[in-house]
Amino acid sequence: MGTETPPEDNLAVPSCPGYVHYKTCKVRSLRAGTLQKLVENLLVEYQGTDTAYVPTFLSTYRSFTNPQKVLELLLDRRLEKVGNEETLPPGSPVPDVLRVQRVIRGILQTWLETHPQDFLDTPQCLHLISSYLTHDSRETSNHLLHLVQSLEEEGKQDVTLQEWRLSTQPSEHNKESADASGNIPELLSYPSQEVAEQLTLIDVDLFQRLQTCHCLGSIWSQRDKKENRHVAPSVRATVAQFNAVTACVTASVLNDIQLRPQQRAKVLEKWIGIAQHCRFLRNFSSLRAILSALQSNSIYRLKRTWASVSRDNLMVFHKLSAIFSDENNHEMSREILNKDEIPLRRTHSARNEPRPLRRSASQVHSSRPTQGTVPYLGTFLTDLIMLDTALPDFVEGGLINFEKRRKEHDVLAKIQKLQLTCRHYVLTRKPEFIQSFYAHRQLTEDQSYRISRTIEPPADSCPNSPRIRRKLTKRFSSNTNMVYLVFFHFLLLGSEVFGPKLNGERVSPSGSCSSCEIDEGLIAALIPAESASSQNFTEPLTPPATPIRDDLSRPVSSPRSPVSPSCALPVYNQQIADLCIIRVSMENTHGNLYKSILLTSQDKSRVVIQRALHKHNIESCQPDDFQLVQILSEGKELTIPDSANVYYAMNTSANFDFVLRRRVKES
Repeated sequence: MGTETPPEDNLAVPSCPGYVHYKTCKVRSLRAGTLQKLVENLLVEYQGTDTAYVPTFLSTYRSFTNPQKVLELLLDRRLEKVGNEETLPPGSPVPDVLRVQRVIRGILQTWLETHPQDFLDTPQCLHLISSYLTHDSRETSNHLLHLVQSLEEEGKQDVTLQEWRLSTQPSEHNKESADASGNIPELLSYPSQEVAEQLTLIDVDLFQRLQTCHCLGSIWSQRDKKENRHVAPSVRATVAQFNAVTACVTASVLNDIQLRPQQRAKVLEKWIGIAQHCRFLRNFSSLRAILSALQSNSIYRLKRTWASVSRDNLMVFHKLSAIFSDENNHEMSREILNKDEIPLRRTHSARNEPRPLRRSASQVHSSRPTQGTVPYLGTFLTDLIMLDTALPDFVEGGLINFEKRRKEHDVLAKIQKLQLTCRHYVLTRKPEFIQSFYAHRQLTEDQSYRISRTIEPPADSCPNSPRIRRKLTKRFSSNTNMVYLVFFHFLLLGSEVFGPKLNGERVSPSGSCSSCEIDEGLIAALIPAESASSQNFTEPLTPPATPIRDDLSRPVSSPRSPVSPSCALPVYNQQIADLCIIRVSMENTHGNLYKSILLTSQDKSRVVIQRALHKHNIESCQPDDFQLVQILSEGKELTIPDSANVYYAMNTSANFDFVLRRRVKES
């Protein structure tokens, strides 16, 4: 018990000893159970003490079952049976059938209102609800029937994400007529602020359409399997737009090989200005896409061009890049998402660009509720895949681990909160910009790199490339010809975690997540026919050779940390509680396709090689045919001996990046 007494000048009755009394109560929360018990617990906790149970279940149940199965269990009439004492243990209270029906209707209403896409994807669920409510004449049932009918109508008129992407682009007829008349304006002829606003509009539409259940690690990580090509379409659409922006930036910088370094530097400065406006608009998705293109190998290596970029623009570039630093688990980008801060100060380089209003701290605070935000989705996907890999799906007895779902819901709730803020954007769409954006020339990675080497041959040397604080930027490969750079700074963890086992089976069958296979329909909608004609190409294997100063490098982590497994989850580039995450790629493959593996202190080289081959779908090869090599800085390598324990043999002061190298057979 506690008593809180307000200041005397605020008391209406001075003799009153206090006006608020608190009581501490223990809340019982379900940690694991069978599917049937989890559904039954919805009835208990709908208006019970565990207020987070219902939203957690509705957000995460797709990772262990499907909507129709949940609905069948929820509408099971046995939950309402009364008067049949033979089925009740002696002394049990008789259920209140009216209360149970009222709770079921409340759960159905919450489900229909907060997750309508579940029913649009499975129309048969709407028929189940309709038949359940048909014989109920209560007013609440009539309201539910109206919800069901509206969803049925919406399902008939539902526009898929691919159709939506196509509808945002100019038709082929308009493209041909515009090409003939030459009326399509150049993308960079628009002011920087206008470009940023139009990119933000596209990103806002995609983010609001994002289904958070598609972000779950157990769903998104399974996308590489052939039978799952259409899994998580809302996330794939976001990836496609991210890659389209990156491709647009790359092509605009490299298109004209006749430009002098000073002229090409102006194009870089233009994109830095657009990125800065994206920062003002809190559009971190396009901001990251632009920075990723500028940090790509094809552009980053243009040292003479970067030497012509003004100091002020380079300073802005450094500050924007620092937002996505992976130091302390992306601490800076996470903090920015959680608060509305005063935008970065403008510099002389942007004097010709629209200047945002200077706001005081009080003004920023007062306007915070109306500030829209489009996040960089990769950070959330990384968190969810790490959770999916580190925590088992089932616990002892084959019970569903609901504690894992609570942790996943904490991440999904942040996404949902940001989705609500997007309603506060007030921007006007300009169809002519959309036409210019999608009509822009596209280059493959191989084309970009060859053009870059033509512009500045490798023999050229100039020490003025920007030094940015970042780790290696990963590229995503696809089966299509649009393979562009980074969707995620590092998207960790993948399939088949060989961790704790239950009854001889793997506990957490998560999928690979280090590559990004984009829906071909979305890509076809984004790539002009001209660039789509060349299907076969190769990507340069090595990432940008970024000079990193010693004072900016990652701090050396302690080789063995005493943290207990219950206190911390395994992370990349750090060994915690005899666990860590490493990234393994195949040598001499196209692109930087990494697969992340959970490494324990008991794993020998052969076991790690076998896991890596399994993740790369190269199960026909034998582990004895390969060597495990750790990539160190400055071109150095560390070959892990065949009989060594990888956890103790690896160099913990370097990145936890490995390659599988095929052994050279002795003649």
